[in-house]
Amino acid sequence: MRVMDSATDRAIKAFSLKVTHRHALAKLILFGSRARGEAHPDSDADVAVVLGEEHGDFMQTKLEMADMAFDVLLETGVLIQPLPIWEDEWSHPEAYANPRLLENIQREGIAL
Repeated sequence: MRVMDSATDRAIKAFSLKVTHRHALAKLILFGSRARGEAHPDSDADVAVVLGEEHGDFMQTKLEMADMAFDVLLETGVLIQPLPIWEDEWSHPEAYANPRLLENIQREGIAL
């Protein structure tokens, strides 16, 4: 298992707290370069946010989470790029708009 650097760990914990105040968070999954251990110091942190709640509007939810991520950036210096995914999409990636993305996250991601 890859070890996450302390700045990313702090940022994800702060982001998780913000999300749980507004949403039913089922799980967070780090994916992309930070999960693969290929990140540079200025790389963003791609985070799949699996929601255990009724489907909402994707764009509205993404923008809301981007606002939370911006607050975390100001607090920690780490940019989180959230990707909201509802549990039914997570369980059935073939029904998602980009099934390969979810399959990649499931294969390479690090559950947090």
